[in-house]
Amino acid sequence: MKKLRFEKVGDISSKYPFVEVCFEKEREPLMEISITDDKELSFKIYGSKTTTEFTLQHWEEILKIAKDFLPKAIKDEEDFESFLK
Repeated sequence: MKKLRFEKVGDISSKYPFVEVCFEKEREPLMEISITDDKELSFKIYGSKTTTEFTLQHWEEILKIAKDFLPKAIKDEEDFESFLK
């Protein structure tokens, strides 16, 4: 089974950072885990010319990373906004 790699990415055009999901030895991300303005998780799956297969274990790992990421990213942003006041 291919292993997944998760990379947190900050972008000045979005309020919260997001997480790119890739297979370990590949460069192109397969998916983006982000946070909506309503502070909910959003999963964007990128199109590809090849078929991408995820196992149940992959989905469980993606969900665990996303659930851990959500409160931390929200807290970091709220702390930053408080600092600026």
